[in-house]
Amino acid sequence: MAGKRRLLILGPSFRRRRESGLLSALERFDGLFFRVARKYLRYVRDVDVVVMVDDLTLVDGDMPLPYREPVGSEWGAHIHRFSKMALEKAKEQNEAFLRRKFKNGKYVEVYLAMGKAYAEALPNLAQFNIKVVFPTYGGPGPKAQALRKWITES
Repeated sequence: MAGKRRLLILGPSFRRRRESGLLSALERFDGLFFRVARKYLRYVRDVDVVVMVDDLTLVDGDMPLPYREPVGSEWGAHIHRFSKMALEKAKEQNEAFLRRKFKNGKYVEVYLAMGKAYAEALPNLAQFNIKVVFPTYGGPGPKAQALRKWITES
């Protein structure tokens, strides 16, 4: 499958790098999956990155983002502040974003590194006829190991 690429979709992170100015989305967020991705992506050339930001919409991993204070006092609590209508709007925007990404057929696989609640803001990926890897078992450690393994496999 020469020339075929894989797509990594990272969910939003409560932990962020506070540097002023703009940082790419991949650099701005600093949660566990972002740290694993940054560490191992430097060794591969066939993985593109997409990041889900605070409003649950997707942006390219190299999209410049300013620092924004995370919502709430702990991670996970703010997902419930999104209404069903806001989730549906995000899902529509994400479907249009992914339709553009997948239109040339250059991706063979997509990996979702996010919680199930955030995945609700994604469209049904089966419509794109692409293999989806979405570990939903275990805690952060096993999921981070699965992400490392996925990134480094060729």
